[in-house]
Amino acid sequence: MQDIERRKTERILLAIPIRVLAFGAANGDFSEDSETIQVNRAGARIALRHRVAAGDTLRVINLQNFAEADFRVLGAARLDHGPIAEWGVECLEPGRSIWGIDFPAPLEPEDSVGGALLHCTGCGKEALAVLSLVEIDILDASGYLQRQCDQCSQFTLWAYGDIHRPPKNPADAPPPPPPPKPQLGPQEGGIERRVHKRLPLKLPIRVRDHKGNQEISKTENISKGGLAVCLGMNLAVGEIVSVVCPYTAGGESFEQKAEIRRRANFTPGERWLYGLQYVR
Repeated sequence: MQDIERRKTERILLAIPIRVLAFGAANGDFSEDSETIQVNRAGARIALRHRVAAGDTLRVINLQNFAEADFRVLGAARLDHGPIAEWGVECLEPGRSIWGIDFPAPLEPEDSVGGALLHCTGCGKEALAVLSLVEIDILDASGYLQRQCDQCSQFTLWAYGDIHRPPKNPADAPPPPPPPKPQLGPQEGGIERRVHKRLPLKLPIRVRDHKGNQEISKTENISKGGLAVCLGMNLAVGEIVSVVCPYTAGGESFEQKAEIRRRANFTPGERWLYGLQYVR
């Protein structure tokens, strides 16, 4: 399978309700309402109860804005847990995106900038914006950031976008099945009820384990109680790590202890998605 990490735009974990139609797929035709796990400008990772195969063509409809396009299945991203599998898909129409979001080029882990999913309070336009750490501080303090909006043709106030969103018009689309959250095995622990709201915020982060091994990456989302981050380090559920977030090379390092509460194999054999909870 083509590695979903080899992308031309930044990605974001985002649950967008979708309808997936298959005609002439390897395992037969079907129609299924589901949601995305992760999106970038040209593709996505989607959850499906129906099995598909690499090379299948799927029609994907965004149930928020009803934009649609044909996607090619790149391969399975997760097959190992429960009835729901995750698949990497790529849009077959170059330059077209059905997500309604502006995406920047991929952020480098070592860059001292962050990214945040924002929406314009004037027209509703969404963008995964590249922000300085100072801009993120302003956004966190006030809840808004003034930015140029090319749709409004003026400077407007921007706020955090939502990670989870229902269909825009439920009357036009039946409700999707229960959200296909990762089904973790017994050795990886369960998913606890979330206490804090998660923000779609990518911050530079350094994670260090008890052996002194460390890795610099970007968060996938954050909350007051913890964060999600994708790492190449193989860490165990229950393990305590030291976290610096936001991390700036050569800057002051304020370390916090965090416990690995959730783990999912995000890129098979290469990277894991971890849910960390701060230890107070």
